[in-house]
Amino acid sequence: MARDRARAQVTCIATATLLLAQAVLSQRHPIKEALLLHNDAFSNATFEDCVWRRDKEICPDPDVNLHLYTEADPVKNIVDLSSQDWLRQSSWDPAHENILLIHGYAGGDDTLPIVVLRDAYLRRGGYNVFMLDWGALCQPPCYVAAVHNLRPVARCVAEALSTLRRAGLRTDNLTCVGHSLGAHLCGIIANYLTFRLNRIIGLDPARPLIRSAPALRLDPGDARAVHVLHTNAGRYGEGARLGHADFCLNGGRSQPYCEDTPNEALCSHIWSICYQAESLFRSRDAAPCGRRCSVRVPPSRASALPVPIGQPAPMSASGAYCLEDFATPFCPYTSGLKEGDTRCCLDELYAAAATADPPRKRPRPVRLRGPRYRHNDNDSEYYTVV
Repeated sequence: MARDRARAQVTCIATATLLLAQAVLSQRHPIKEALLLHNDAFSNATFEDCVWRRDKEICPDPDVNLHLYTEADPVKNIVDLSSQDWLRQSSWDPAHENILLIHGYAGGDDTLPIVVLRDAYLRRGGYNVFMLDWGALCQPPCYVAAVHNLRPVARCVAEALSTLRRAGLRTDNLTCVGHSLGAHLCGIIANYLTFRLNRIIGLDPARPLIRSAPALRLDPGDARAVHVLHTNAGRYGEGARLGHADFCLNGGRSQPYCEDTPNEALCSHIWSICYQAESLFRSRDAAPCGRRCSVRVPPSRASALPVPIGQPAPMSASGAYCLEDFATPFCPYTSGLKEGDTRCCLDELYAAAATADPPRKRPRPVRLRGPRYRHNDNDSEYYTVV
């Protein structure tokens, strides 16, 4: 009897815990929900649901779709590659700059955090925003499959861009903006194109399981200008120099306002999107720095001028640049930017890290590694060394 009563109590406690968890999830905290997408328990999918594509799959792939958003028509329009006149008949404006947005692992066309950046470009105006949706091929918990699918996805996207180019898309003002695995997709797409991308902006390019071969990752040869924002280098983000210009934000390793969040590393990784979104409305200058961020500028860089991060960064920017700012970017409450997005704000429970006075301890800077490589047999991952 006592044992049955104890079991009943345990069952009641478990049920109450589950209901509490569901109640917490029902309170909309968008960025925190995006963080939880990296938790296998958040998805109903299992490893048996993972989708693996072969390198030479037939394109177009039904799970790889391009959507067009414009200022004149800010709703999803699926790009019809079978129609030669579709682009001209759409709201696409040939006078505007073309942006290709690519989400990372566990993302999609209408998922956080990439939609923050999509909405920022539309609100800023003057852009044709093409969003790549490859969410079915990178769903959690299938990270290994997502990395495997990078090349087949890139090949199909390259074919789609070539088709759009023949239909009138200007490629001399085409910028690919990718977050995490999406940053590497930008680089791999370039390897399949017969023309050269104008610019790539990599937002904390992913580190886990990414090999060092240029054909399998983002590198400076993938576009006329390759700019990289580092916010979680060494954990979810890559710590190697991947672009012509690499920007280390708050040391590049961990963001100070993420210290009190459930997952500091993942929070830091995601907030690179908010830095890019803010750059559309406010310029933040980053100072030249050495191979290790936030230290004395070496003599060779002493004459270099500060440059803005993100979208307004000049095509000619080269080397390493550092920026320190302890306020959450693109949050209207902490940045004072009226065009900001509340989805880039931490809720009150975690706001202390962003508003502490004096600021929290300075994040340890990341060392941007050089181009020599070796293989690490312990974790089957290629990494760079100096």
